[in-house]
Amino acid sequence: MLEYFISKLNKTIFRTPGIEYLKKNNNLTKKSKYLNFWVNRFKKKNSFRYFFFDNNQKVEDGYIFNSTKDYKISPQMFQSLAFYGILIIKNALPKNELTKITKLFDDLKKLNENDYWLSSPKKIKGRIDTDLNVVRANIDKLDHLKDYSNQATKRIYNKIVEPNVDLHYLKINKNEEKAIRGETYLHCDRFVPHFKMFYTPHTIGVSDAPFEYALQSHKIDNNYIEFFKNSVFFDENDELSKKLYKKRIKVTTEPNTLYIAFTNG
Repeated sequence: MLEYFISKLNKTIFRTPGIEYLKKNNNLTKKSKYLNFWVNRFKKKNSFRYFFFDNNQKVEDGYIFNSTKDYKISPQMFQSLAFYGILIIKNALPKNELTKITKLFDDLKKLNENDYWLSSPKKIKGRIDTDLNVVRANIDKLDHLKDYSNQATKRIYNKIVEPNVDLHYLKINKNEEKAIRGETYLHCDRFVPHFKMFYTPHTIGVSDAPFEYALQSHKIDNNYIEFFKNSVFFDENDELSKKLYKKRIKVTTEPNTLYIAFTNG
């Protein structure tokens, strides 16, 4: 019974607010109050103000970096993340850790069991254009990857947050994708400060369904609030989305690339 109530609290009171309330409520006054409550609450946090509210100085080197010798996220990298909403780190992990992760993806591809899995790997059914295998994993034994997560959450959330880690093995069966809302359309995961970290041991080209992002769309300003207050789909099909981004990029990668994206953008 106690576990049930803890689970219920985590899914309601303690859950990071998403866009579900905004989708099911058509009252603009209520939506405005809801948005303003959460935005004002997060604006009080210094680290959130820096990344999501401030007009940061542009990093002339852009958002793509080579890893440092000690595999740390440098102040310049964090500055770039704050400005663009995305950070890409090439040669992110040492060779021994890259080898381990490559083996994990090989096992996922074959749906093999592995000591890193927290559940059995499974194939997602009902997909036409792609085959997708997924599994939830434990990265505690992947020292550098776990350290990247700790560095990012410590700087952005001002505390270390344990990540949920999902591995995806995707095989594309057709060259033409069917547009799917929430996947192939540019969309927002949440309206509050939020980020995801991605890592790939393999090359991702333009025909490999790369991650796409609208640079600087993560900044919470008046256009941002108006978009979430008036959106219907909360993706690029809403006319107000045009005011949220200046440039759209595809994150094509070399092997051993890590990238962080603010997915409230």
